[in-house]
Amino acid sequence: MRKKHLLYTVALLLAFSSCHRSLEDRAARECKEYTERKCPTPDVNNTRMDSMVFEPSSRTIHYYHTLLGVADNEKAVTSKKAELRRALGEALKADPGTKGYKDAGFSFRYTYHSEKAPSKVLFDVTYTAKDYQR
Repeated sequence: MRKKHLLYTVALLLAFSSCHRSLEDRAARECKEYTERKCPTPDVNNTRMDSMVFEPSSRTIHYYHTLLGVADNEKAVTSKKAELRRALGEALKADPGTKGYKDAGFSFRYTYHSEKAPSKVLFDVTYTAKDYQR
């Protein structure tokens, strides 16, 4: 009887870990495919998405953007950081396309670079499950 219980437990653990792994594999594949097919995206509101990457070590979907034109202004971005964080957080909460990843507790990171100085990060924020499940 104990042997059956142990085998059942092991089977369940393997099933759950394979589901967990496949969701991570799916995230990596979807991010790669999106980047290859659609990035860089067209400019919208002085912003362009350059790539989307899945970081398996932290289970984070990382979006890389470039701020263009008048939006490429370090002082303005710095003064509006709280508003930007709130707006991105609300957009993430409302996004049905990320539901499966949110349900699994993935993190989401947004990094905005300057068009004028591409190595300069103007804004960087990470949302964890506790941020978007409120």
